Amino acid sequence: MDVREVGAEATHDLRRRVLRQGHPEAEVRFDGDDAPGSFHLAVVDQEGRPLAVATAVPAPTPRRPGRRAWRLRGMAVEPALQGRGLGSRLLEAVVARAEAGGAEVVWAAGRDSALDFYRGRGWSVEGEGYLDAGDLPHHTVVLDLAQGRARSVSGDGPQGRAGSPPRRPDPSGHQQP
Repeated sequence: MDVREVGAEATHDLRRRVLRQGHPEAEVRFDGDDAPGSFHLAVVDQEGRPLAVATAVPAPTPRRPGRRAWRLRGMAVEPALQGRGLGSRLLEAVVARAEAGGAEVVWAAGRDSALDFYRGRGWSVEGEGYLDAGDLPHHTVVLDLAQGRARSVSGDGPQGRAGSPPRRPDPSGHQQP
């Protein structure tokens, strides 16, 4: 399996099936998909079929004002292959590519069900929780690249804590895919 750059349309099937519970009418094209500097990566099988996808968009975060930031969006792994390292491999490739593009920080609106995944890779969980448009609990997750790379290698990244399930809109105004 290889990690390679793909077009935004190559992410749509997994986005729909994993992030939108397969709803055929669900919007799977995100703001920023075609923005300058955006990129889409996929872990692909031998036939080139995407098994895991993610998008990164140059986007500031109020969590790190003045720092050059990329936002991780639409990360999805084929359900039957979750827990086998594809997400980790993909996330590492996204971070490396963003860092090579000058990013100082990578951030995302992480589903609460995935917070341990991010924490285990050196990301911090920050701020109060919120609900996305689909009423799924989220928190902002952040990786500071200057420090985050060393932390994720050593395994003692910050241990942000998620509170009780949130019941308010995203206070930062960010919308989750």
